[in-house]
Amino acid sequence: EVLKNNLNIEDSIINVGKNIDLIPSYLSLHKINDDRIDSKELLLKSNLDCFDSNYKYIILDTTPSFDFTYKNSLLSSSHIIVPLVPEKWAIECLDLFYYFFNILELKIPVFILATRFKNNNTHKEYVDLIKEKENFLGIISEREDLNRNIASNSVFSSSRDYMREYENAVNNFLNTF
Repeated sequence: EVLKNNLNIEDSIINVGKNIDLIPSYLSLHKINDDRIDSKELLLKSNLDCFDSNYKYIILDTTPSFDFTYKNSLLSSSHIIVPLVPEKWAIECLDLFYYFFNILELKIPVFILATRFKNNNTHKEYVDLIKEKENFLGIISEREDLNRNIASNSVFSSSRDYMREYENAVNNFLNTF
């Protein structure tokens, strides 16, 4: 609705916690793919520009499809973090990501985060390949209680080992500034 100018972006903000706001996406967003709109790929950037002084970080979570919404997110970003499951198809898709990234002629840093890591030989081999990439942030292990918390919208326990993995990845990211 915001991208079609049916809703002011400031009116779409939902406060979900201390220092955390959310702008939800809508299932109807994909319909814009077929609409003829001038500078469609820059709609998100132009809407987010008004928040430069209000937020230190704006995180855009996207689906891994190279459509209008994904282009908007890439073109609106100053940094990109690619979460990547250490499996063959995901790593091959990373090449596809860089292909589209280069088509857009982006000159921003890309960071890689290994997620849903399982402590087996296959994942270890693929993580070794991922680590060779520039700006590797770390590994987030797969944990069933984490999956349950996500599925049930529960609060995460900050004492869990995977939370330390997240903290390490965030610190690695912040240390690049």
